[in-house]
Amino acid sequence: MLMSFNMKPVKLTRHAKNRMRLHAVTESEIVSAIEHPEFFEVSGGDRMNVWIKTPDKFLRVTYKDEKDRFLVITAVKKKTGWR
Repeated sequence: MLMSFNMKPVKLTRHAKNRMRLHAVTESEIVSAIEHPEFFEVSGGDRMNVWIKTPDKFLRVTYKDEKDRFLVITAVKKKTGWR
């Protein structure tokens, strides 16, 4: 589990870990996106999409805000950002 100074723990699903490898996303980028999103939107159900601009692309992190942790569903880098 990832930890940040003043935040609930962050748990990564297997899918999220696979997408992180595929899109070269770091754990610190995920924590940064959750802590300081530049844009956010509700995704299906109780999920949230948060976006940040990285030096080369836009990072979208989809997660669930659970009682005792943030569960990261997926994290991908895209050429274009939020709408």
